[in-house]
Amino acid sequence: MKYTFPILLLFFTSSFMPASHAAAAQKKEVRAGAGKSSPAAGPARNAVSIDEMTETDKRILALAKAAAGECARALENAVKSGQKSEEDIFSALYFPLLPVTSPPAFSTFFDDYTDRVITPIVDSYLAKDRKILAVGLVDINGYLPSNNSKYSRPLTGNPEIDIKNHRTKRIFNDITGLQASRNTQEFLLQIYRRDTGETTADLSVPVFVLNRHWGALRILYGRGE
Repeated sequence: MKYTFPILLLFFTSSFMPASHAAAAQKKEVRAGAGKSSPAAGPARNAVSIDEMTETDKRILALAKAAAGECARALENAVKSGQKSEEDIFSALYFPLLPVTSPPAFSTFFDDYTDRVITPIVDSYLAKDRKILAVGLVDINGYLPSNNSKYSRPLTGNPEIDIKNHRTKRIFNDITGLQASRNTQEFLLQIYRRDTGETTADLSVPVFVLNRHWGALRILYGRGE
């Protein structure tokens, strides 16, 4: 069931983390091509420099760039075809889905389109490499409108099951998520501990739509053999 009181949603974006705060946090990160890696905030997370990338990392980067391009073209096509307006695609209003879940899930002016068009794209890339755990398109605030099908299963009411199988339409505004979604350099590779308890690699590349920074394409994967 969708939102009932959209006027209450106006504060959600600014309440997560202002762009200025995210920018300050980014200064502590190692960015693509910026040299050596250094620890990020907290012991469970760090960034990886371009010089430290493995062959697996480079292979995933190529896939991430290809997926980002497909997703960007799909979002642009929504505007060019008249299915959505540019304002819809870039809207930062997030409407809570009912019944309220924990973590909460949201709808937007564009997630009905991404459910139809983006999900098949990210699903196809999920199947391209056995090391890939998830592929997701997030907007600049970390909102993931349409996840892989395997992570968009119906809620069961069991938090331990739902945290792993129902991960769509959430706002991933943790520091790792915001660093990924707001990065505008070629790529950002972070190693972090997910809320599911797994430690994984998160490689993201920026997504530009109609010459504007929309967000990022994130691929989570295992770096081990």
